[in-house]
Amino acid sequence: MIELSIDLGSKTFRVAQRGAGLLLCEPCVAIVQKVKNKNEIVDAGFSAVSIISKSMGGVNIVEPVKEGIIVNEDIFIKLVKFFLRKIYNRKVMMPTIKAIISITSAMSNSERRVVEKCFFKAGIKEIIVVESPISLLAETETIGGLFVDIGGGKTEVCAVTNRGIVNGYTVNIAGDAFNQAIIDKANMQYGVKIGNTTIETLKKTALSLYLNDDGSYPITGGGTSGEIKTLTMTAKFMREAVIPRINDIIEVVMLVISETAPELASEISRKGIFLTGNSVKIPGLIEYFQKALELKISLLSDIDNATVLGGTKFFNNKKLLSQMLGVKII
Repeated sequence: MIELSIDLGSKTFRVAQRGAGLLLCEPCVAIVQKVKNKNEIVDAGFSAVSIISKSMGGVNIVEPVKEGIIVNEDIFIKLVKFFLRKIYNRKVMMPTIKAIISITSAMSNSERRVVEKCFFKAGIKEIIVVESPISLLAETETIGGLFVDIGGGKTEVCAVTNRGIVNGYTVNIAGDAFNQAIIDKANMQYGVKIGNTTIETLKKTALSLYLNDDGSYPITGGGTSGEIKTLTMTAKFMREAVIPRINDIIEVVMLVISETAPELASEISRKGIFLTGNSVKIPGLIEYFQKALELKISLLSDIDNATVLGGTKFFNNKKLLSQMLGVKII
């Protein structure tokens, strides 16, 4: 039996295998077409994103996961099958798979049942569902801490021990919200509507929270009257747009600390905060957090894949997983 860890993120689908490490990390997006009145996946992942970027809106794009929640079960099941066949290069017979699925801690019981149902229908024989912060704790191999995971669609802030999640919050403020803040500011200040793809690229290459970082970048968008407009976007402009949203995340971190038991709060004060997620790559963000919170900030060793890699460690420590989930794991 093959043992997999799967991270069901807001934007990316990640798979790691016990003993083999990371196997797949692809955008959770599919290009779909109707075949005999059924939706079928034409392409998915990075190759789908490449087609989308060249199509100018001419293809049927489906993102079956929004903010960590499965919103299109049929396409999600087919997408999981697509990725598993890609990993194991098999079109018919798949290996017998046991999987630990890391999910957002904000997921309701009914949403968890949807996750289990979809992965069963995708062909996975045994499923254990865990909250992402629990997998992050396993990755650090510590007894407890405060984890801040700033991804694409959401940010999770959780105080975790080897007994499970103590307390925490999940907010829909992350990479997408940063993009929208820049788009809204450009529209309000200059009357220019900029596409999300343009802003995503610009954010990754030019956004910086360092005050002395102030490059300028020409971009083109649509004016309020339908005309094409070009404006110069600066790092300062983008910084001013996203800092209020980053401050919102910092407020959530402070709230979680204030609601945490004194013993764990003391441990957090001593060890600091574990930061992970794709959005923490923004230059200057770590220093900004450190100054605002007056706490040590530690980056996990692999900020993109920490959750999925942490999930693989449970296969070697089923006792810890049983303890954290409160159920017996065989």
